[in-house]
Amino acid sequence: MRNKLLLVLSLVIALVAASMAYYYLYNLKITYQQKGNFIEVVVARVHIPARAQITSQMLEVKELPARYVNAGAITKPGDAVGKTVKSEILPGEILRQEKLASGKDAADGLAFLIEPGKRAVTIAVNDVSGLAGLLRPGDRVDVLGTFDLPAAGGQDRTSLTSLLVQDVEVLSVDQDLAAENGQAISDGKKQIGYRNVTLMVTPGQAQPLVLCAEKGSVRLLLRAPVDREIIALPSIQMQQLIR
Repeated sequence: MRNKLLLVLSLVIALVAASMAYYYLYNLKITYQQKGNFIEVVVARVHIPARAQITSQMLEVKELPARYVNAGAITKPGDAVGKTVKSEILPGEILRQEKLASGKDAADGLAFLIEPGKRAVTIAVNDVSGLAGLLRPGDRVDVLGTFDLPAAGGQDRTSLTSLLVQDVEVLSVDQDLAAENGQAISDGKKQIGYRNVTLMVTPGQAQPLVLCAEKGSVRLLLRAPVDREIIALPSIQMQQLIR
């Protein structure tokens, strides 16, 4: 009986001691948090491969000592959900801003500038059709296409010009991309003669654009930055130029 009483007493003392230690550590943690020694950061719950889109299921929030947290660490899951990862993130790794693509900075690469549902397509232009070399990444343009149509009954071909696409963004001019600050990021090559222009279009816009670029000719029309109007303009034939 005495041994059982000692055993029970020992268990009670152990529980009391454990409870006191727990509350001491808990209060110590609260004190550190109040003093700013701990902060919440977002970490990867699972492996996130490069170029993957982040979902809330991939993330969790942990409290870490402030001195171990980088200044660029993400502290709110909402700041990361929906963003695209530039390089892989390992489980338990703290998410940092520099590993996420903003969708606005050309330094991330051309693919990260393309909006969902859009495509990048490159067309060749010269100094005339490409606006005399004055085009800049971030400008918006319309594209005119000129091509020949076979005429019926053995007659001569008919030349026709049509407005192919309207209000599309210029992603790059040759190797120059628009940076987040509006300045161009260049590859350092001198622009001579012909240059390539990469536009952001829908797949439906890409089809007539590529067809005319391959079988006819295209010319860019520069729009004012505030002009986003889409107009209805019929095609024009050579005969219509005769008054």
